Amino acid sequence: MKGFKTGMLVFLWMLTLGVLANPTQASADGSVQVIQTPNEGIVPDAEVDGRGVVHLVYVSGEDVYYVKSSDQGKSFSPPIRVNAEAGTAYGGKYRGPDIAVGKKGQVHVVWYTNAYQRKLPKDQWGVFYAHLNTSGTAFEPARNLNRLPSDNFSVAADGRGKVAVFWTAEGAYVNLSDDGGKTFSEATTIDQADPCDCCATRAYFSKNKSLYFFYREKAENIRDMHLMVLKDGQKAFSKEKVSLTSWQINACPMTGAYLTGGDGERLAAGWETQGQVYFARLEDAGRALPSEEIQVAERGKYPVVLSAPDGTLLVAWKNGSALAWQAYDASGRQKGDPGSAPVSNAHRPAGVVTRDGNFLIFP
Repeated sequence: MKGFKTGMLVFLWMLTLGVLANPTQASADGSVQVIQTPNEGIVPDAEVDGRGVVHLVYVSGEDVYYVKSSDQGKSFSPPIRVNAEAGTAYGGKYRGPDIAVGKKGQVHVVWYTNAYQRKLPKDQWGVFYAHLNTSGTAFEPARNLNRLPSDNFSVAADGRGKVAVFWTAEGAYVNLSDDGGKTFSEATTIDQADPCDCCATRAYFSKNKSLYFFYREKAENIRDMHLMVLKDGQKAFSKEKVSLTSWQINACPMTGAYLTGGDGERLAAGWETQGQVYFARLEDAGRALPSEEIQVAERGKYPVVLSAPDGTLLVAWKNGSALAWQAYDASGRQKGDPGSAPVSNAHRPAGVVTRDGNFLIFP
């Protein structure tokens, strides 16, 4: 009985810390698992490093937290607060923290503050950034990189110590770092981009050292998806249109977007058009040529696109407080039955692919 009580106390302690993960639903073959974000967190974002460790950030209350899992999402480490000053973060809809894993597994995070909601001076409304310290015990002090009212934050990092933080403010901008986020350049305007004021962006560094910025245009109220590409060694971004179904609307639709690496040097992207969910595999990452888009759902928001080593691609999205997903094979045909699960919120989900090719979704 004493051993039982001790074990139960340890279990409850772990549960309080949020280190136990409980899949709320799984596909019939176990290849898709829906895992509740710890601490009833919302708007999560997740990445997997080269060792297979899952890194997850999310908003709980008015703070951003970071956890990691070394057992493919079965359990998580105790949460570490990312924002240095407690009670200063904001999250909801597509707006949430963005995470990138860079050189030697270094974790980089950008997030939204609640400075607007608290009616603080406008120079406190900017994009905030921090990286995990070398011991993995705490985040370095937060930095406001632009000190401007801004939106649509995203971050990318590579294995060479480069970090890119993107944001929009009546234009698209990027702050670049060559030293793992210790210092950043002044903001650079991304020419040719006329971004939608309130739609999500995503950033990605490919294995061929190209930097990508995925966003929605607003020029002439045609809200189509575009990809800006900065190839290694070049100084200016080039521009590619990704979405084929056009969307003309005289308002900001406040949509989600997703960009990730695929099989080999390919990318995969997901977005919304007219309330519907689409995805596309993007051909050779160096050329960034889009393939034909595929409609996934007639109704949905905040798509997440995940690509497994065998070419299987999973698209997950929210439809109100329901999470749905569908797998596709390498040629773009549906693979298996669609899945769905009731969840506790209607905000942006996240997901990763494990080392064995399974999919974890965090609602």
